[in-house]
Amino acid sequence: MMDENQAREALASADAAASRMRKAGRRPRTALILLLGVAMMVLTAVYGLLVQPKVPYAVPVLLLLPLLALGIYTATRSLLPRHHRALYAVTTAAGAGVYSLTVTIGSARFSGEPAWWLPGAVLCGVPFLVIGILDRKAGRFAEGER
Repeated sequence: MMDENQAREALASADAAASRMRKAGRRPRTALILLLGVAMMVLTAVYGLLVQPKVPYAVPVLLLLPLLALGIYTATRSLLPRHHRALYAVTTAAGAGVYSLTVTIGSARFSGEPAWWLPGAVLCGVPFLVIGILDRKAGRFAEGER
């Protein structure tokens, strides 16, 4: 049988291993969220500046895939600080609204205009940055670092 000191050492070792695993797992998630944001910016800018006049209106729906992935990711977070689930929902909805306005107005009035599409593309990537920051805070919350 284990004595009390061996049990404490085993628990401390398990806690340390769990902490390392949580920290290692959090970094790729945040990087993936930011990569989705960059993809959203690039896809929006490419659509507006290069492709948009020549493609049907169904193509912008496909460009929503990064935003859809973000929505699924935020909806599946199990442990969150207070109000983060609501912030995720509002941020994702705001991102969808900005994207919709950028593509709808840009397609109708600013086809190929960098002055519209570049700032619009950057604004489409902002929700991913916000979610990345919130996700890092949620990770600290889960580890008890508050």
